[in-house]
Amino acid sequence: MKNNLLVFCLIVSSYNAFGQGFSGKILDSLTKEGIPFASIMLTDYQLGARCDSAGNFTFKGSFPESVQLKASSSGYETQFSAVSTLSEIQIYLNPQHIEMHEVIVSGARNQLQRYNSTHIEHRTMSDLNVIPATNLGQSIEAIPGVYNSSTGNGVSKPVIRGLQGVRVVSLLNGIRIENQQWGGDHGMGLTDLGIGTVEVIKGPSSLLYGSDALGGVIYFFDEAFAPQKTHELKITSQFETNSMGTINSLFYKGSIKGLRINVGGRFNSQADYQLASNQFVKNSRFQESSGKVSLGWNRGKWISHLKYTYASARLGIPGHTHDSIISPELFKSSERRRAKTLPVQNFINHILSFENKFVFKKHTLDLLVGGTQNKLEEFEEKVTIPYLSINLTNVLYNFKMTSTFNKRFSAVYGIQGMAQNQVNGTKAEERLLPNSTQFDNGLYTNFYMDLASWKFQVGARADVRTIRSSKDSVYFPNEFEKIFGGYNFAIGAVYSSKKHLLRFNVSSGFRVPHLSELLSDGVHHGTFRYEIGNRFLKPEKAIQLDVSYEYTSEHLSFVLNPFISQVVDYVTINPRDSIIDGFQVFEYEQLSSVQLIGLDAGFHYHPHFAHFLHLESSFSYIRGFSRANGNLSLMPQPRINTSIIAKLATKSKFRISEIVLQHTYFLPQNNVILFETTSVDYSLLNLGINFTSDTKLPFTLQLGVRNLTNTNYINHLSRLKNIGLESPGRNVYIKLLLTINYHEKK
Repeated sequence: MKNNLLVFCLIVSSYNAFGQGFSGKILDSLTKEGIPFASIMLTDYQLGARCDSAGNFTFKGSFPESVQLKASSSGYETQFSAVSTLSEIQIYLNPQHIEMHEVIVSGARNQLQRYNSTHIEHRTMSDLNVIPATNLGQSIEAIPGVYNSSTGNGVSKPVIRGLQGVRVVSLLNGIRIENQQWGGDHGMGLTDLGIGTVEVIKGPSSLLYGSDALGGVIYFFDEAFAPQKTHELKITSQFETNSMGTINSLFYKGSIKGLRINVGGRFNSQADYQLASNQFVKNSRFQESSGKVSLGWNRGKWISHLKYTYASARLGIPGHTHDSIISPELFKSSERRRAKTLPVQNFINHILSFENKFVFKKHTLDLLVGGTQNKLEEFEEKVTIPYLSINLTNVLYNFKMTSTFNKRFSAVYGIQGMAQNQVNGTKAEERLLPNSTQFDNGLYTNFYMDLASWKFQVGARADVRTIRSSKDSVYFPNEFEKIFGGYNFAIGAVYSSKKHLLRFNVSSGFRVPHLSELLSDGVHHGTFRYEIGNRFLKPEKAIQLDVSYEYTSEHLSFVLNPFISQVVDYVTINPRDSIIDGFQVFEYEQLSSVQLIGLDAGFHYHPHFAHFLHLESSFSYIRGFSRANGNLSLMPQPRINTSIIAKLATKSKFRISEIVLQHTYFLPQNNVILFETTSVDYSLLNLGINFTSDTKLPFTLQLGVRNLTNTNYINHLSRLKNIGLESPGRNVYIKLLLTINYHEKK
């Protein structure tokens, strides 16, 4: 062991022999002049810098001979390239009025979006929060094809193309977020603290992310570290009138002699939300706290990132009742309250990741290990004794190699897995699931071929999951053990020219039934039903054809993305004609085959005669059905999102920088199953005015209104829809962002 450690230290120290920094220049491809204050980033290192007024940049430190750079500037197309650090670097950017092709890193390797055979939605959190949201789920539902299944303001779950829960995998910096996603009343357990971007892969994605990624993947990335020799402190405060909510955060980013650090905290307190009728929804209050620490350092070819995220929440459970006859008026009040009451759900999440990357001339080795811990407690009638108490611990690994053989051929291959342990609290009154362990292991490979205008991708993967549960003399008299296996593939092609982009992608996926679907036997209060599992369920298997066409010109761009997916052995839950403990009984079963078809479409118009104006609109439609059994449940309403953004440029130090008008139209949803009610159409209108200050202490002020017309509505995916509880009414907000920057002297 000592000898191995000595060898490792010698290897790491030897990386100092590589060059002591490098410099370059970013230029306009037309004028050949430097672009002032352009941004440059070493993508593998998450290390950024800002050019001077002439477009020059410098990176200090020890770096290998070849590095990957991302260059960007407002009004120019983002450029991604591999360069040599042994000579002066010149990067040319093409002017562009509409930015469409960002660098995507979650698709297994760093590359431009236009070269991915799968259409990946990429958004920055600042763009998603141009009109601030109350929670992370509300922020990301602005992405086409992404919806939000909510239980009031406190619980929010992402829905991708009609699929949610355990069919959608969420990741933070490469670590799977495992926090009881099987429960309809269990949210992501994550806030937007320190998150910089989010990417969404829609449809089966088991090739890179294993079992469960049947519906898609949501990948959250932390903000990049601060540029070298810079420090930044962000102070944010937000107030909302609808729930008298306050959201306050403090976040620091700094780079000190090769060590990069991000650290911050956030607190969100919300009282009961107000309806359009001016009444309040009882026990819709919640509080959440979060903290984050990220460290980064590098030595030559070795790059290391250590990241930790903490999140906890106390969530009221609105709409809770044991009555067989339910009236929505039982859950409304003329008074708003914030104090803790029952029933309540408490959770604590810990997410830790340790990534080590070794960059060679033609190969990059990425070693990621980490873990998550989730503690969930639900209190129903007693303050001291939980009704449910579950502790979930996960240890994860991902060893990945990226190889570039020549200009045309490259590959990504690796192994990944997870060990999971779930234990019920001994003091809990009830157990919905038994104590259990789960082991995942997967082997995958992906090949890429570049033939000028055409690019091709093909890959395959094999996975094995083992589930074991222990018996319990009171709740679960029998043990359970089963091994599930699956194979997956993906084939894709993309054709690109200056204005046109055409993608074809066929991918498969599979999902092993969750323990809740196999062995549940008890009351699940978040869904207001008694659930019974089915231990004979088989894995779901899916295959999807995804086609997209994009057109981009100087002032107009649009995208059309139709898809069709078939899922075999689809797991569903249906009601039975019986009542246990005052709750209707629901039992899990399988449909032989279901189909999901739909379309995501959108356009962005930036008129030549009004350069300050941006008009964006998107349309999302999904239909789920079984030829033998009819419609699928909980399919989202068709939706049209439209935004008009005026970006104003005045010379005053305190000025209006943006005026934003958002309109969302939800079409009716009449394709429902027997125990599901239809939903009518409705419109929501949001208005925001953003101010910017260029004083010595720069700040941004956001003022506006969500649901400007005070529309009374119930979204089809709301968990409170079955008892007739409406969503929040008009919400006036004010948000202040204060930024303090400090640059060390050279």
